[in-house]
Amino acid sequence: MKLCSFLGLLLCCGLLSAQTTAELKKKFDTYLSFNGSLNTLVSFNANSVAVLNAGKPEFTAYPDEFEKLALLLESKKAEDFLVIYQWKKNRHLSQKQLDSLLENQNRSSIYAYKQPALKGKKIAIDPGHFAGNMQTARIEQKFIDFRPSAANSLKDTIRFNEGTLTYQTADLLKHMLLEQGAIVMVTRPKQNYTSFQITYDEWFGKRKKTVLDSLLQHKAMDTKRHTRLMGLSKEKLFWEFFRDYELMERARLVNNFKPDATIIIHYNVDEKNTDWINPGSKNFTMAFIGGGMTADNFSKPVNKVHFLRLLLTGQLNASERLSALTVNQFSSKLGIPIAQRNDADYLRDNCMKTPSNGVFCRNLALCRTINSVLVYGECLYQDNLEECKRLNTCDYEVQGQKVPKRIYEAANCYYNAINDYFSKP
Repeated sequence: MKLCSFLGLLLCCGLLSAQTTAELKKKFDTYLSFNGSLNTLVSFNANSVAVLNAGKPEFTAYPDEFEKLALLLESKKAEDFLVIYQWKKNRHLSQKQLDSLLENQNRSSIYAYKQPALKGKKIAIDPGHFAGNMQTARIEQKFIDFRPSAANSLKDTIRFNEGTLTYQTADLLKHMLLEQGAIVMVTRPKQNYTSFQITYDEWFGKRKKTVLDSLLQHKAMDTKRHTRLMGLSKEKLFWEFFRDYELMERARLVNNFKPDATIIIHYNVDEKNTDWINPGSKNFTMAFIGGGMTADNFSKPVNKVHFLRLLLTGQLNASERLSALTVNQFSSKLGIPIAQRNDADYLRDNCMKTPSNGVFCRNLALCRTINSVLVYGECLYQDNLEECKRLNTCDYEVQGQKVPKRIYEAANCYYNAINDYFSKP
């Protein structure tokens, strides 16, 4: 489709709504600047928005550029837009220059115009963590292992891991969406696999040296760090390197897929249940979206691109809507109270509450780097006494496999929220 007709279609559909700098400032205050942390790094006036460096404008966007810059931020990889960022600086580009940058960009907007069906919608699913057995789960420290004792009311040992729960949920959700004609990508489509499509044991044994040597060669790592990482055990390397490295592979896979929406699946725990010996009584549901950025994020130029995308596009608002639908499904269908800001220290100290109940801006790596409408779902506390019993019992048969019924119910909540999101404008 030619650029002019493509832009014309977007305008006709109402996808490119003009934003004022005042509206962007409100979004900045509501979603992006955690406790005012970015206030000295971004300036707003009636005629421009600027990212500052040492108090001086480093990149300036003008109102007549907002719409097309938003399209570029959506359609290009962050690293590619960074080239534009460093070239444009504070220039006020003409419409001809902007159109030139937009040539061959025919990706439709992912956040505004909703068709009343899932057919053809591209949905990325990211099942959190990757352990498919307790040995790997202990490396990730994402498991439940409760045993009967005088301090609890358990009659049997309860043992499972979050990586299995998220994978099962993702697999069920994938089939629900495929049945409705959606196009689905799962970042780790096999149990116990990482997003590199092999197990962590296989990566550690076969790829570790190649990866670390490559990073050293490309000066993404110094010799001292390379030597240290090469000597670490499997457990220590996971925490010092692999965890973050693997998250970036998940973001890369999702962004290459260019989804209409991304579903990041996790199961939560009570942060105060620190002994991990006995189940607790708390149970809350919540979801995270991007935003809540801090000043230290701006030390990396690529994070300034992520910031501009969240500011100039409609992804944050659409993510809030999808997440609110998801949280409401969790609460109404699973019978779980919606978390308020004071229900967890990390919600109070590290998140910005959005206008939607139970939806928080949190500066998580995937929430920041995934270029898509998204929901980062935390449907329940898996260490809750009743929930851990449900999750430990494979009492429901679906698609030829037995899973905990609670897993099926959680997958159905995600499905209902996604369907509502795309069905209702």
